[in-house]
Amino acid sequence: METLNKTDKHEAVSAYYGSTLEKSEDLKTNACCTVKRYPAPIQKAMDLIHDEVLEKYYGCGLTIPDGLEGKRVLDLGSGSGRDCYIASYLVGPQGAVVGIDMTDEQLAVARRHIDYHAKQFGYAQPNVEFHKGLIEKLDEVGLETDSFDVAISNCVINLCPDKPAALREIFRVLKPGGQFYFSDVYSDQPVPAHLVDDPVLYGECLSGALAEQDFIRLAVEAGFRTPIEIERSEITIDNEEVQKKVGGLRFDSITFNVIKPGELT
Repeated sequence: METLNKTDKHEAVSAYYGSTLEKSEDLKTNACCTVKRYPAPIQKAMDLIHDEVLEKYYGCGLTIPDGLEGKRVLDLGSGSGRDCYIASYLVGPQGAVVGIDMTDEQLAVARRHIDYHAKQFGYAQPNVEFHKGLIEKLDEVGLETDSFDVAISNCVINLCPDKPAALREIFRVLKPGGQFYFSDVYSDQPVPAHLVDDPVLYGECLSGALAEQDFIRLAVEAGFRTPIEIERSEITIDNEEVQKKVGGLRFDSITFNVIKPGELT
């Protein structure tokens, strides 16, 4: 069986989402597609988003909080840009959105529709931009400390080989009082090492999942307040081969809000 080591996980994930998958229907589980209904403002934004952007969406929950007007928002693992464009609509022309992703193919989709969405939303100029980079190394993308009101992420932290580093960087770039509002996949117990190294399970957002209590511990160690659970749903696996590999492990998609101590100014 082909396996992954720590040095090539980024490369394997980029290949999986850049070329192996062509649309969300190609996924082998519902780990990246668990939301059935959206609040009216978000649905209104989605109705204006380009079809190509929607077709290449691989998120696992609803990661966009209320009250974004005029805010500066960072989308981590922005992919084809769906959540960035929803946020672009919600922050309004006075707000700003930055998307970070490591996959060239996904970034190409997101970037070629920047002007399209500015026109759809009635903006004189775009309020969104996309950069290639790693969540664990946001400093290398040039993101400054205390520079975002809100960070969002949709089924991506489980794909980071170094999760403590990712959480530390997210903490750094948020303003005091800023929120990290995100959905991800969690297991009911630690995932065995031989499953973590499986490229399909890793790409499907399963074997890179943290046990829920391990995530809470790491978030607090990074400096955040204790995470607040917003929503959860069980992950279903329709692929017989994948189900056989994971055995008795249970996976849930959970949306958390974690806050950096302090007050937004």
